[in-house]
Amino acid sequence: MEITEADVNRPLAELVESSREKVVIEDMGDYYDIFFSIEYIVLNFWEKKPALKDKTVLSAYHKLKKDFDGQKKGSLADEISKSVKAMLVHNKIEGERSYTYEEIISCVKYLIKLVNQHRSPSGIGYLQWIKTFFEGNMPITDTELFDYIEEYES
Repeated sequence: MEITEADVNRPLAELVESSREKVVIEDMGDYYDIFFSIEYIVLNFWEKKPALKDKTVLSAYHKLKKDFDGQKKGSLADEISKSVKAMLVHNKIEGERSYTYEEIISCVKYLIKLVNQHRSPSGIGYLQWIKTFFEGNMPITDTELFDYIEEYES
């Protein structure tokens, strides 16, 4: 079954479980498909528009936190919203995990914290971080992490 434009234009509330229980994210791995569906779009958007900066990504995340559905067509926030909704529809079709509205919004809030943690003079510390992640080059040792921060975030 194919995911349609109508699917990704549905309100988020129609695609999630109806619990309003607060969610605290301790391990990104527990929500990998949400984070993937968001950050992959951000990386893709950056590749198409190299002038993109972390502050624009941060702005998109803040807009999504307030209103996941009513985003300007073609904007980064709109593309992220559609990507998350496509993942939710796909999961429903495949009988895979479903999420609550709070879980989606908690992931967005978590990413806002990440953007702020990766601030850099270049204005692309966070973008560089997700690029490094998708390339499979994440620093593992303390030395690698120090070298990474030295190169991209200081």
